[in-house]
Amino acid sequence: MTIIRICRTGWRLAALAVLAAAASGCALRTTPTPSVQPRPALERAAPQQDDPVTLPESRRVRLGVSVMGAYLHDDAVATLGFEKQGRIGYAIVSLSGELTDNSRYRLEINPVNETRPLPACTEPGFFFPNEAPAIGPRVPCDPDGRLRVDDYRFIALDPVAQQGIVRQAYVRHDIGWFGVSFGRFRLPIGFDWEAMGSFTAKDATHIQRINAESNFGMEIDFGSEWARLTAAAFLGGGNRFRDYDYFYFQDGSLDANSALTLLLSGRVALFDGGGDGGGVGVEAYPGGPTDLATAEGLQLAGAWKWGDSGSKVERVPYFFGSKRRDRAVVLSANYRPNRFARVFGEYAHYTWGLTPTSAQLLDLATGPLDKPGYYVGAELSVPIWTGRLGVVATRERLRRDDSLIAYLGLQGFDVALGREERATAWRFFADIAPRVTVAVVRNDHENPYPWVSGIEPIAGPNTGAAHTGSNKWGLVIRYRLR
Repeated sequence: MTIIRICRTGWRLAALAVLAAAASGCALRTTPTPSVQPRPALERAAPQQDDPVTLPESRRVRLGVSVMGAYLHDDAVATLGFEKQGRIGYAIVSLSGELTDNSRYRLEINPVNETRPLPACTEPGFFFPNEAPAIGPRVPCDPDGRLRVDDYRFIALDPVAQQGIVRQAYVRHDIGWFGVSFGRFRLPIGFDWEAMGSFTAKDATHIQRINAESNFGMEIDFGSEWARLTAAAFLGGGNRFRDYDYFYFQDGSLDANSALTLLLSGRVALFDGGGDGGGVGVEAYPGGPTDLATAEGLQLAGAWKWGDSGSKVERVPYFFGSKRRDRAVVLSANYRPNRFARVFGEYAHYTWGLTPTSAQLLDLATGPLDKPGYYVGAELSVPIWTGRLGVVATRERLRRDDSLIAYLGLQGFDVALGREERATAWRFFADIAPRVTVAVVRNDHENPYPWVSGIEPIAGPNTGAAHTGSNKWGLVIRYRLR
């Protein structure tokens, strides 16, 4: 018995010694060494304990992931039963960081690239402006071309055109208040569509989709966080499909116009620059606006674009492969009195249509066309434990005038310049996790000429049937890790 008591006492002493040693070791590990300075926040590789998905990052390399998908109903693609679709809008992997103290870079790769129209095959009773041309390069038709026609009949959930899988790829060098960017980047025209509360190309306003232009060029900007002026020169083919310049369905990143397009833009931000980082910034495009999603105050912006797209091809004159005007004036305003309410709007005046030389070559009595319009919107939200719960509403009116409407009018079709498209969109959203947003969207869209885009038949037994419409609604999920 005495031996047993001694053994028990020995085990207890040993256990106490182990606990004491462990406590001493913990104390040593948690006591900072005075001679070692803590690293800057950007260089800390260990993730935060309350944020297990934070990626390791440094000043040189930062990795980001953005994914958006939706299950939507779209009346505009209902003629073959494709009105309900679940699709990934984008799956962007980004790398960014500092090359030197004054230089940085950004690379965005997105394998989802569905914004460009395809050459449609003929179908009895329907008119498709994007039918495979019988002139110029031989272009085979694509069965999916009837679903990827123009700005009114499309499947893409992302409005940004890319160069293959490259969404953005640029380097930027700052010298004091000056910045120079070179590569492919988003152009600073209007407000970013997601920063204005839109989730997909299906619920975004038409003006937001037109302004979401990405192109190759060089940009010089000057100013501070509160005011900045930008001048850019870039390839002029980024928006040619929007004015029905299919140009024999060649690669949309190729510029058929020999002259560069010019852009001047500016912004003034009268707010504190706060917010939670949920808006747009340099990740949207070089020298882009500060956080519009949460920063309080007023921001005003303006852009002026001057250029042409396409070329006047004398060898094979073709209406859908000719030179177009591509000019714009966009004025934008966003006011947020507090974090949970704001009003915003944009006025746009585009100049599209054939250039006089192309109209003369094609023997058409038409030329440049004015396309003015605007949208206004409001956002209200309330805080919840994971973020915000809110609603965004917009109302848009935009003149339907473009090259195709003018051309069809000259051919004797029942169309006329001066009609408007109108849209009222609602977006109900909730941040269900720190990086996950779920939204229910609805866009009631009025298109004065749905048959022009192959949405409705122009001949056959269903001519004059009930309007199929272009309304859209559904569920969207967005995830961001930056």
